[in-house]
Amino acid sequence: MKRVSTKSDDARALRGKAEKHLSEQASPSAPCGSETEARTLVHELQVHQIELEMQNEDLVKAQAVAREAADNYAELFDFAPVAYFVLDADGVVCDLNLAAARLLGRDRSHVTNQRFERYLRPDQRPEYASFCDKLRANGTQNTCELTLLKADGGFCDVLVEGTVVEKRGSAGAPGWRLAVMDIAERRAAEARRNLSAALLEMLSSKGSSQEYLAGVVEVIRQWSGCQAVGIRVTGARGGLPFAACAGYEPGFLEVENQFSVQRDDCCCLRTVKQAFEAPEWTLVTPGGSFRCDDAIAFVGKLPPGTQARFGGNCVNFGFSSIAAIPLRCREEIIGVVHLADRRPGLFPPDRIAFLESLTPLIGGAIQRFQTDAKLAEYRDHLEELVRQRTSEIEATNAQLRQEIACRNVAEETLLRTAEELKRSNLELEQFAYAASHDLQEPLRAVGGFVRLIELRFPDKLDAKLREYIQGAAEGANRMEDLITDLLALSRVGTQDRRVVSANLGAPLKGALQNLQFSIREAKAHITNDVLPTLRVDEGQMAQLFQNLIANALKFRKQTPPHIHIGARAEKGRWVIWVRDDGIGIDPQYFERIFQVFQRLHTRKKYPGTGIGLAICKKIVERHGGTIWVESQLGQGSTFYFSLPVKSGIEEGST
Repeated sequence: MKRVSTKSDDARALRGKAEKHLSEQASPSAPCGSETEARTLVHELQVHQIELEMQNEDLVKAQAVAREAADNYAELFDFAPVAYFVLDADGVVCDLNLAAARLLGRDRSHVTNQRFERYLRPDQRPEYASFCDKLRANGTQNTCELTLLKADGGFCDVLVEGTVVEKRGSAGAPGWRLAVMDIAERRAAEARRNLSAALLEMLSSKGSSQEYLAGVVEVIRQWSGCQAVGIRVTGARGGLPFAACAGYEPGFLEVENQFSVQRDDCCCLRTVKQAFEAPEWTLVTPGGSFRCDDAIAFVGKLPPGTQARFGGNCVNFGFSSIAAIPLRCREEIIGVVHLADRRPGLFPPDRIAFLESLTPLIGGAIQRFQTDAKLAEYRDHLEELVRQRTSEIEATNAQLRQEIACRNVAEETLLRTAEELKRSNLELEQFAYAASHDLQEPLRAVGGFVRLIELRFPDKLDAKLREYIQGAAEGANRMEDLITDLLALSRVGTQDRRVVSANLGAPLKGALQNLQFSIREAKAHITNDVLPTLRVDEGQMAQLFQNLIANALKFRKQTPPHIHIGARAEKGRWVIWVRDDGIGIDPQYFERIFQVFQRLHTRKKYPGTGIGLAICKKIVERHGGTIWVESQLGQGSTFYFSLPVKSGIEEGST
């Protein structure tokens, strides 16, 4: 037989092994002639025979390895935790593992040779067809989420991952292997998270308890899929009415809303009281909820004498699945969440346990809304009291309002004549200065003559006449003080400006020197910060400090006063202040105190003319600044004034 020259390396190696094996067994004698050719042919045949024997041995070994691999694959395939379906190109199930059969709840033999789409929910078959088209187009892998129809009529949400495998089917087209994973628990967890998030969002978005509970009922109803959901909250009179509900018949609500926690009996009332009885102990969860998968069947198994007691209104209206979850707030049960459905087995234990974990949130929200309602009620009551008190104050201040009205009329008149006053202001200031200066001498003469009468005729004066003389003398003195202060006020605007670069510590020192006897008398403690150097009228600055510190000494408490003079730099200006711990000022008088002759106290209690702060205001405004006060009654006062910064002015020292 002639051999083919193009052999593989393995074939040549096999032939070499065969020839070596034959040579070891061959006879040493060598034939010749035709006998030699015959022997050569026999030799070739023997080599081929040995080759075939060796190939057969290798094939047997390979078959054994293949059988072992197939057994291992079959074992891994059958017992894999993930469900696998092997489909041909037409979508027919060629094979499936045990997990896949368990997922469908069917025997493997009933599934093979059936189209896979037969086990899908009908409305999802178009989505499955799209999945198959994409898998054919990609030629590799594709995923989608589907819902399988189980043998018991239930549904199972799954994630399907398809992979193209070797060619199958009559057309030789590639088939698919589908890895199917149950995602029902994942979707349930997502639904629980969405429910929790919705409850938290409603807590901040709803404006009242009624709106919030209505929203809670709706989201629980959508999440659970049950026909009727209600939230019952204990009332002040011992009732347990539905605060919010959906899905119940009006007749059911009419009966239930009349129940009393103390007088009546049903699963909701026993849940609130946590007073369950022997027949229903098996229906109570560890969290204290009542859960019954088929209340109608449960009641039917009870003795006739107890059926009415445990049947209740729910069974009378045909509800089979019933659950009552205690609504807790800080370990106190304030109501129940009631679920009801005419289909049996709708409330598995895990769903009830999840709702039990949410009821403290719902109970806390109810308490918060109730607290807000009480606060609103108290606020309304307080507002009514405020209105009453305001009415009383308005009645007692009628005269004050009349004065304010008169002042408003006067202010309007002043606004109309403002321009004229500006033109005559300088003349009036000069006149005030002259009049104040010229009136001082006649007043001194009047006071002197009054005192002279008292000294020259002491025997002719009775008590009443002495009182008149004393009053005349005091009036003359007050008039002299007023004229002196008016003179000082007029001098602020009329005297020549002597603006120099001066450290404010110098006028402060002069003011303290002028007030040294008053400071000693009051036992005052006075401190100051580093004061700046500015371009000012040094004499007027001393007058400003003296008036402000004198006020702090005058309006002090019974204890020695503490007075501090401070300063801080701001943009384009310096702010200086005089702070005391005296009797303070009511904020309503902050503007009034800077007006001429405006006093907040009687002369007997605090002497003075009411011009000092007006002088301060005029000095500050003359320097281009402003003055204001911050104070509370009984907490001291702080008088601030600002002075503009001029270029080239350096910060000074005390």
